[in-house]
Amino acid sequence: MKKGLLVTLLLVAVLAFSACSGGGTSTSTGASNPDIGLLDPAVFQIGVEIGYPPFEMFDDGGNPIGFDIDLGKEIAKILGVRVEHQDTAWEGIFAGLDIDKYDAVISAVTIRADRKLSMDFSDPYIENWQAIAVRVGDPAVGSLEALNGLNVGLQASTASHDLLDELIELGQISCNISPYDKVLNAFEDLRLGRVDCILTDSTVAEGYAGREPDVFEISWHQKNVPGAEAEIFGVAMKKGNTLLVNAVNDALRQMEASGKLDELRNEWLQ
Repeated sequence: MKKGLLVTLLLVAVLAFSACSGGGTSTSTGASNPDIGLLDPAVFQIGVEIGYPPFEMFDDGGNPIGFDIDLGKEIAKILGVRVEHQDTAWEGIFAGLDIDKYDAVISAVTIRADRKLSMDFSDPYIENWQAIAVRVGDPAVGSLEALNGLNVGLQASTASHDLLDELIELGQISCNISPYDKVLNAFEDLRLGRVDCILTDSTVAEGYAGREPDVFEISWHQKNVPGAEAEIFGVAMKKGNTLLVNAVNDALRQMEASGKLDELRNEWLQ
């Protein structure tokens, strides 16, 4: 029998003080909490699309790392449960929520009105914009209109893809789209000169430009466009799972208050 929200949040807060973290794909974080809407009361199961740095990627040992990986671990620690990450193709990742494959998707998910019809979201934890990345030394692409006639790489079925499709349908831009299943493949082709530029999340473009400033640079950033509104990322959960939404939001508030969210942002997104 489900207890009331107040009891749930008090239980989450108590467990947060007794939790301890571990390492690896499945991380032990303490005693399980049976009343926060998890499929398995001992495990917070998370769907991710690994291959989207700096949010999700593999280290040299094949272990998942990145901002969202650490975010999921920290949420699980506060909830007092273990965490398991399930690497899932972006195409169909949200369907996994409906069939109870995992509890949540934490994978640079933009909160959108159309998505809210079929899933629930946590409070936002990241602001994001669109950006254009080019190779250092190549002609700058200083606006969306400058994409005309170019071969533009992007990850399929993302906000970047939706934006460019819309501009093409409206007749505002005429360009060739090269869609990739993973953004890292798009950047590899940009490195080799197989595409002229990449339209992607600013957080992703900043990560590549920051790690390899002699190879990649940002030639356009949506944040500099007057009147532009940021996209916001959140944790996606199964529609109607109010217990888990409330528990995750409480965990995010604790992370914000303790400075842990800023710590993760500084580590992965600067």
